[in-house]
Amino acid sequence: MAVSPSISVVIAATAGPRHPLPLAGVHEVIAVGRPNDPQGAVSAPFGTPLRQICSDAPAGQRANIGISLASGDWVVVLSGAERLAADWLRELSASLSLGNVCAHRVLPAGGGQPLLAVWRPAFAYGSLDGRTDDVAAAMEQWLTDIFPSHRHRVLPREGSATHRADWLEAGAAPTEAVSSPDRIPPQSGGAYDPRRFWEAGGCGWVKWEAYQPDEPEICAVVEHTQPRRVLELGCGGGRNGRYFAAAERYAGLDISFPLLERARDRQALNSIGLICGDATRLPLADTAFDLVFAVSTFQHIVAERIAACIAEILRVTRRYVCLIEFTDELARGGAWFEQAHMFRHDYAALLAPHAALLLRRPTTLQIQPAVKEMFLFEKRRS
Repeated sequence: MAVSPSISVVIAATAGPRHPLPLAGVHEVIAVGRPNDPQGAVSAPFGTPLRQICSDAPAGQRANIGISLASGDWVVVLSGAERLAADWLRELSASLSLGNVCAHRVLPAGGGQPLLAVWRPAFAYGSLDGRTDDVAAAMEQWLTDIFPSHRHRVLPREGSATHRADWLEAGAAPTEAVSSPDRIPPQSGGAYDPRRFWEAGGCGWVKWEAYQPDEPEICAVVEHTQPRRVLELGCGGGRNGRYFAAAERYAGLDISFPLLERARDRQALNSIGLICGDATRLPLADTAFDLVFAVSTFQHIVAERIAACIAEILRVTRRYVCLIEFTDELARGGAWFEQAHMFRHDYAALLAPHAALLLRRPTTLQIQPAVKEMFLFEKRRS
């Protein structure tokens, strides 16, 4: 007997008429609305977890915020204008249990705007364009442009399926998807400047924002270390804070202020603040944290400054350091570390004089053309 998939519903409400949404039985509802939106409130049926978030970002970015918080197997993003039949969830669940695709594109039987149900890890192929202020357009663009452009990465599902359903009533005419530019604009002229590079990227589309492909490794670290005080270096748009919800304090530091503005929308109740700063000069007290944690951060630090960065994290951690970073090319002759913002470091050797290596292993999902590894260290007592 097939197990019914869990479905997270993200509502990034947009202007226009709203319709009642029969949401009973879904895994969770995450509603991301604009501040002071009189129509932004969403009520979930009894027993359905509901999380409401305010953000003044465009609808595409608000959808990304919701997707990054989702925990179901599948994610359905709605604008609130959809007309769903009472039995929509049962019918959709049956469709999702069939095949081995990353996305189901559902067309109303009478024609109109499609609805997408996306397998949550498929957002590792790229999140929605955060600049688009139309939920349906952003989802359609993801399916027709972003997803095909990046699906060379290795995940155990592939492709999409399109079918019609009578549980989705006819609505507005389908939106034509537009092509999006690359994630981060190229940096022209001069040496690599991390702040300028990531502030430029933070103003545009950050494709790793919606889904965290290193989720299994992060959860394993949390389970092993049980940290009370956590510092994340290179927290970016804040997608990892939710994994440390049980901690008493969580602080996120990033060099890019535009990215921190996004992280503010996801800031957890246990946060002591988001800090715009440099990982080689931490404005924090000695041994202030149980765990210093970084994902895809140290690989962007130039060789001349990596020793200073290691010294700083050893200064502020009381016990653990976890790094999840790219370390080597996946194939001979690869060009991953020829990119201006990528640097190869020997993390085991860098920390060996001051910390014991507890764990080192490749990450579960190798979705880039390079090897990514998790390192967990325990600081030696002086």
